[in-house]
Amino acid sequence: MKVGPPFLTKLLGRFESLISEGEEILRSAETIAAKHGYNELSGRHFESQAAYQQLNWPRFVEWRTKTATLLAHVLPKDHVHYPAVESIPALQSTEDRLEWGVSLLRGVKNDLEEGFLENIFIRIEADLASDYMGQAEQLLSEGQSGKFDHVPAAVLAGAVLEKGLRTLCACQQPVIPVVTPKGEPKTLNPLIDDLKKAGVFNELKAKQLRAWADIRNKAAHGEFDHFKRTDVEQMIQGITNFLADHLA
Repeated sequence: MKVGPPFLTKLLGRFESLISEGEEILRSAETIAAKHGYNELSGRHFESQAAYQQLNWPRFVEWRTKTATLLAHVLPKDHVHYPAVESIPALQSTEDRLEWGVSLLRGVKNDLEEGFLENIFIRIEADLASDYMGQAEQLLSEGQSGKFDHVPAAVLAGAVLEKGLRTLCACQQPVIPVVTPKGEPKTLNPLIDDLKKAGVFNELKAKQLRAWADIRNKAAHGEFDHFKRTDVEQMIQGITNFLADHLA
């Protein structure tokens, strides 16, 4: 099985849980006996309703809701199976429909395991990065000018950049290690150097990234008078654009 970013294990675990839950609902279904009638004109008995398996309705609705949420989270809207995902909220509580849903979960889970949905990791990371960069902008706008109000925004923006670079390392072929030979996490500058060597971006972009890394380091180490509010404003915009270009 191909190895993805750390949250792949959690994601696959969720798939496995819902597959097991769907199978259990199927196993615990109640068999409703067939109903028979009598035709007085013909003098014959007939089956007015065939026997069927009745699913536990509350459990089925809960499973259906969680399944729809998971698949909508994983599959992009332009994916070939997204129309199937959109149909799940209206899925009928019948044995064959539940079997279909469980099979769909198995298929998507297998695609994840085999690396056919690797873009999902970058897409999720891009969404998270965008949210955090929005928070950095808000921190900057709510601060009081002249009181080092720009420092928290610089720290947060730098952390988002580091997380984005680590994700880019994990998505390279071969994967770029994010720890040193001693097992220590690589800092921003080594990550930048490794990605530049891999051809992810050129030296000009690497130079910009190092400048933002320098601001982050100064903010984290109390060297607040070594950078200005305008530096952080440019840093936030620059990191936002960089991540949009490379994690989109």
